[in-house]
Amino acid sequence: MRSRIWLLALLLINSCISSSSVGTHPLENVELIGGPGRGVGRFFQPRAIEWLPQQQCIVIDRSGRAQRFDSAGELKDVWMLPEWSAGHPIDLCGTPEGTLLVADTHYMRIIEFDLDGTELRRFGEDVGLELVRGIDIAADGSILVASYGEFDRVFRFDRQGNLMKIWGERGDGTGQFLRPEGLAIDVDGTILVVDCGHHRVLRFTLDGEYLQTIGSPGRAAGQFDTPFDIDVVGDGSFVVVDKSGCRVQRFGADGSLVAVVGGTGRGAGLLSEPRGVAVSRSGSVPRMLIADTGNHRVVASAIPGEAR
Repeated sequence: MRSRIWLLALLLINSCISSSSVGTHPLENVELIGGPGRGVGRFFQPRAIEWLPQQQCIVIDRSGRAQRFDSAGELKDVWMLPEWSAGHPIDLCGTPEGTLLVADTHYMRIIEFDLDGTELRRFGEDVGLELVRGIDIAADGSILVASYGEFDRVFRFDRQGNLMKIWGERGDGTGQFLRPEGLAIDVDGTILVVDCGHHRVLRFTLDGEYLQTIGSPGRAAGQFDTPFDIDVVGDGSFVVVDKSGCRVQRFGADGSLVAVVGGTGRGAGLLSEPRGVAVSRSGSVPRMLIADTGNHRVVASAIPGEAR
């Protein structure tokens, strides 16, 4: 009888180990950009972040300031958003034409800039956008935008900024939203939306047909605690930044967990309330940028799960 009890206990222990076998490790191959402050080259709560050609990056912080850095982390340019006192942008994305689409969150619009900060156009101000969150551009040129407020929805615009479709709704059911945040277009053309309030990621077609749920609320590996942003790696996998969990998790194309990195702290491999993530799709070595918001800095690191 005693041997059976020990055998049962051993099976339970092994089951627990296998279900949480992916542990959290500090970020690897870390380079730090900026630091606390409002001077040029410094950050006050960085939020929106994106890679640019030639391994450059652009960061927008809570002061409404966009700063562009070269591949060595040296400041190249600074410009201000046209308005920012009501709130700062949450996300931005590059376009095939080499411009930037900025989710001007609290002004409920999208603004397109060139890399020097010259405004090219704005759109979305009269179609029902509320707080504008994640933004990305699909292979066909259409622009997908997450928005929340009284309604939680995804807006699809054509490349000229004309509204094509609105889909999604607030609720607790399958495929419904509670504060959609970041979004990204996957390599297969589907859209991944960070459903922040439900602590999960949802996958849809570009027209809004629900396909998949990834993750659930919690702090265990593969779960989320206030997920905020997402980006695709290029092989079908994707990374999600977890604000309250202070970590980045990588998932495979099927939604299975690949790796977890981060942890709470001020050290080079640790994070504090990160809110943005961007993956480089150019260069010989894949890299990841994290808006380490609570530490007022940007972290460049290896992508979790990549071979060392």
